[in-house]
Amino acid sequence: MKRQSGVAPARLVREDFRLLDARVTLRTTWENEQLILIQSVEGHAHEGHGVFRGRRFVNTTLDDICWALRLDPVHVQRDRQALIDQVAGYVDRALAGNGAEDLLHDDGEPLLGISSLRFLRVDPAQVLRGIYLGGLRDDPDMRWEMERQHGLKIGGGALYLVDLARAEELGLSGEDLAHGEWHADIERFRDQGIIVGVERRQDPDVSYQYIRHRRGSGASDDTAIVAAGLLWGLGAAVGVFLTDAIDTLEKYVPVYTDQDKELALRVEARFPGLGVGRQEALELIRLQAIPDNAPLEVPDSSLRHMLSVDRHADRCPLEAHLCAVQGQACPPVGLARERTDTARFHEYVRRRVEEIKGTGPAA
Repeated sequence: MKRQSGVAPARLVREDFRLLDARVTLRTTWENEQLILIQSVEGHAHEGHGVFRGRRFVNTTLDDICWALRLDPVHVQRDRQALIDQVAGYVDRALAGNGAEDLLHDDGEPLLGISSLRFLRVDPAQVLRGIYLGGLRDDPDMRWEMERQHGLKIGGGALYLVDLARAEELGLSGEDLAHGEWHADIERFRDQGIIVGVERRQDPDVSYQYIRHRRGSGASDDTAIVAAGLLWGLGAAVGVFLTDAIDTLEKYVPVYTDQDKELALRVEARFPGLGVGRQEALELIRLQAIPDNAPLEVPDSSLRHMLSVDRHADRCPLEAHLCAVQGQACPPVGLARERTDTARFHEYVRRRVEEIKGTGPAA
């Protein structure tokens, strides 16, 4: 069955992309910016933002976005995977003892095309620690364990190959799956043909879809990056960011796997000097949890927001976070859709680290 409803008209997709591309500058190459912005358009279609103006097209997939923009989905998926492979290559070099202080990939360009990383010098061991911690912090089982230990409810879910046409037959949309609470229904979804196997990954009605297991207060990627830097060093902050970028990019690649977690397990198995373990990963998950009584709007920046350049400050949020970790002053930058002030947010993270760890930030 072909999906009959909930797919954004191509005309609106093209207009939304055009306006985003004109308004937003990301701290990366234009080619990489395009690979990121298509996912923002998908989000706009789902939520009724941008040119969609309240009209929600909840079954729109990244395939639909690519077709509307006259892009080849296969090439887009390969290009996004190539960005992930840059990070994996850096990790493999560092694990082999060939890691350098610069954040470059094989052709001498900065990872993910982020120009500010070209000039950053970090300890590769710290980056590996950040990759490990960042790769585990979204794992549903790890989140569940943190909730059990501390009585918090952060919520979470996982990505599955979903037949959206079959889901529609059974009265479920992509939005329902992403925002419901389906932990007890995963096996039923498999039996009903909603969740399908990898052999159907090229089916036009199959999409790599987030299914929420449990509702909760949510987590902040911004908090995770800054907290990791304060506790384990600048390189750890970079490593957590890189796994967050992988978590975004892997949602539209040729072969769907949990690549940030796979990198974390690779580091765990091959790096004797890791110096952190599952308990530290649980600490980071606890730190990134958004408290119900937070004193400000805690941001959770998408990759697009994380790299969006504030033209008044000539800074993107990632750069502001890395400045904070190093104790450097930085012009104020608005974070995520809430436009939370960086100075207030960084002070919030410092206090949260002190409260949970019982100490000041690490040197």
